[in-house]
Amino acid sequence: MAQYDIYFKLRPPELTPADELCRCLHTPMKLMYALSYNPLHCMNCNLEIPLDTLTLSSEVVEAIANWRDIYQAIYLLWLDSGSYEEWAREQLSDITNEVNLRGRVVQEVVNSSRRCYYCHFQDQSAEHYQPMKVCPICGDVLQDYTQGIFLQRICERNSIVVIGE
Repeated sequence: MAQYDIYFKLRPPELTPADELCRCLHTPMKLMYALSYNPLHCMNCNLEIPLDTLTLSSEVVEAIANWRDIYQAIYLLWLDSGSYEEWAREQLSDITNEVNLRGRVVQEVVNSSRRCYYCHFQDQSAEHYQPMKVCPICGDVLQDYTQGIFLQRICERNSIVVIGE
C-alpha cells in the first residue's frame, strides 16, 4: 500500500499534460489566471502556451510568477464566496488597481516577444452580467476576436481581451 504524503499540497504540481498545451503556431496569447501555474494561454485554443516555445528572461518569468501569485490570492478569495467575495470582485474588476496594473506591465513586456493581451476579469456569475463592449481603459468599442474557440473581444490599443459572450 502506498504511503500518503501529507505534504502533497506544498509540492509543485506535475507537468501540464500534453493535451492541455497549445499546438497552434505563431498565434497571439493572453496573460490570464486559470487555476494553473502557467498564466500564458493561446488566444485561439485557450490552452497553455508551452513555456519552451518562448524566449523570456528570468526576470520576466519572475514577474509573471509574482503577478500570478497575487492574482491567484485575490481570485481564490472571490471563488470562496465568503465575506470577502465582494471585495475580491472589486479588486479583480478594477482595471486601475494594483494587481491589474502589474499584470498589464507584465503583458507589455511579454508583448515585445510575442503578441500578448491582458485578460480582464468579468464576473460572469453576477446576476446582471453583461459582456463588455467597450475597453475599460480607453472606452473604444471592443473588436470581436473570432479566431478562437469562443468569442472574445479585444482592444488593440491597450492589449485588453475580455470574454465576448
